[in-house]
Amino acid sequence: MAIRTKPGGVLSNTIKDTSNYSSSGGQLESDPTLQDLFLELEEYQEFPKICKKCHLPKPERAHHCSVCKKCVLKFDHHCPWIANCVGHYNHRYFLLFMTYLVIGCFYFALVGWKEFLSCLDIDSEWEWWMPRPYMALSFLLAVAIGIALGGMCLWHYYLVLTAQTTVEFYNNSYAKSAAKSKGEVYKNPYNLGPLINLCQFFNVGNNYKYPIYTIFLPIPTLPNGNGKFWEKNEEIYNDYNNINNNNYNNNYNNNVNNNNNNYSNNTNNNININFNKNINSNNSQASISNNAE
Repeated sequence: MAIRTKPGGVLSNTIKDTSNYSSSGGQLESDPTLQDLFLELEEYQEFPKICKKCHLPKPERAHHCSVCKKCVLKFDHHCPWIANCVGHYNHRYFLLFMTYLVIGCFYFALVGWKEFLSCLDIDSEWEWWMPRPYMALSFLLAVAIGIALGGMCLWHYYLVLTAQTTVEFYNNSYAKSAAKSKGEVYKNPYNLGPLINLCQFFNVGNNYKYPIYTIFLPIPTLPNGNGKFWEKNEEIYNDYNNINNNNYNNNYNNNVNNNNNNYSNNTNNNININFNKNINSNNSQASISNNAE
């Protein structure tokens, strides 16, 4: 499903029900033509951002994939192992794929460690149909893949619980460091809390479409929303806007004060210059009259 399901493009038609989704093999329809571009623009209350590379509307959390040469909704990364982008519509399948693979690797290592130790003992009798080298290689590969992919899987679960993608994690890290240097605190506006983030990602729970027991089932499900508009933490979002407004007001007041100070200084300088000129002219006239006498 992670391979066959398209991640979702900017102009891709969303699928309205699960039956159509499953009957199409988990695939979204291909990108439509220019007519859908105008229909896409009608969804926005104000003119959206435009991608500098593909020159199409760029919804929030969408990014341009340099491999696929198009913008992907809620773009996480381009995975060469599945030959597909990981985005809004197949992110769940990609995470479940890693989860199943890690569980399978550790299960194989758990039930096969005795046979692995036995195959290393050349003098002992080998009772299994698989040759000794194959068993040793399979066990080592299972352990290596389980450890490596397990770390990546835990990393993606952390991103899900914090409502981030891989691209957004690096962007948020930069924003946090930039805000910290200014004495401010940056918070991810899409972070609604770990439990709500998890339910929103898998689209399960009371406020979402599917029951909670389907969270780890290998079945085709639709993600929450259309991938173009996202719910935000109003408290954090308002705090962020208040910080921007306060900064704007402070900068405006500083500019006004600086302009007033510059105006008063220039006025005083002009008065002093005119006063000095008057004194100099009076002195010169007095000296001329004295010389004439």
